[in-house]
Amino acid sequence: MEPTIDQRPVLDRRVLRSTKGFFEGKSTLSVAVLGLAFIAVASVLDYLTGLQLSLSLLYLMPIGLVTWNLGRRWGAVAVVVSTIAGLVSDVLSAPATAVTDPVPYWNGIVRFAVFLAAAMLLDTLRSIIDAQWDLVEQEAGRSSDLRELNDVKDTLLHAVSHDLKGPLAGILGAMQTIRRDDELHLTDEEREALHQVIEHSGRKMNRLIDDLLDLDRIDRGKLQPRRKPTDVGALARRVAADTEQLVDHPVRVRADAVLADVDPGKVERVIENLLVNAGRHTPAGTAVLVDITARPNGIGLIVEDDGPGVPDELKLVLFEPFRQAETSSGGGMGIGLSLVQRFAELHGGSAHVEDGTTGGARFVVSLPGEVTPIAVPVDEAETAEPQLHAV
Repeated sequence: MEPTIDQRPVLDRRVLRSTKGFFEGKSTLSVAVLGLAFIAVASVLDYLTGLQLSLSLLYLMPIGLVTWNLGRRWGAVAVVVSTIAGLVSDVLSAPATAVTDPVPYWNGIVRFAVFLAAAMLLDTLRSIIDAQWDLVEQEAGRSSDLRELNDVKDTLLHAVSHDLKGPLAGILGAMQTIRRDDELHLTDEEREALHQVIEHSGRKMNRLIDDLLDLDRIDRGKLQPRRKPTDVGALARRVAADTEQLVDHPVRVRADAVLADVDPGKVERVIENLLVNAGRHTPAGTAVLVDITARPNGIGLIVEDDGPGVPDELKLVLFEPFRQAETSSGGGMGIGLSLVQRFAELHGGSAHVEDGTTGGARFVVSLPGEVTPIAVPVDEAETAEPQLHAV
């Protein structure tokens, strides 16, 4: 299956915003302690050099590192600590009479203003960079969404054109043949066969349109189940007998004798889509089992085949619209299984796929609703269970 969603690696937000260097990955306490250690080292060096050489620029390094990694508040703390440390170094390295000299204190005020301005500028720069990364990530998300929509559009156009082209070709071919009836001298059987081609093609096109409309109605919340007591087992047997994709597949329907409070039209579509999927993705002659079991709060519907199964990487995305597996042999738009899941969710249930007992695919659908046992005649009960049905 060709992926329809851009699968190129996307850089993690934390990787994009992390500071490359010594402080990367450190906790708040670790960064604060290391910042204080840098300030202490700068203060000692400032004291040792005396008043002849100012090392004020050394304090900017811990201030910058703390501000960049911990934000403006911690940066302000680093500024205050650095200012006090510088002032203490100047006072201690000066003669004893310098304690009353206002020059070191004025220098401290200037240092504080410069340090604070540097911290604010650095924090503003970090905010700008974060905002730019937000814009980059938003644009990347929009681009990914646009690529996905474009892929869906291409898949939809290809699938719709493919699915419509076949029935239209059948209708046009049949109509052209019927128009030449006088020339070809068609028999009643041949004419009836052509009428059946037209009817079958029309139904196929109608199903395609119904699938697309139902998918849209569900997305807009306009579709709700119309529940009524339904014999799902009898419904499954009728659908299995009418599914053309199972002509070469032996089908067995095994069902508990119950009436389930479900939407018969939606459940019919669920069973039909699962059976059509089994016919498309399994070789001719592959057995298909439909198992319907009563549960305390509803019914369980299982459609299992003896085919090649579903790869693990497809199991999580198989119910997404327009997803197709490489083993598909009967065309289709890839929305049948999506409708299965959506119809199950409309009933308050779910649908998933797992590995079958023989290695094939096992689709499990839960349909909550009131369940009522029904009486089955003895002769019908004896023949219904093991019956193999080849359409």
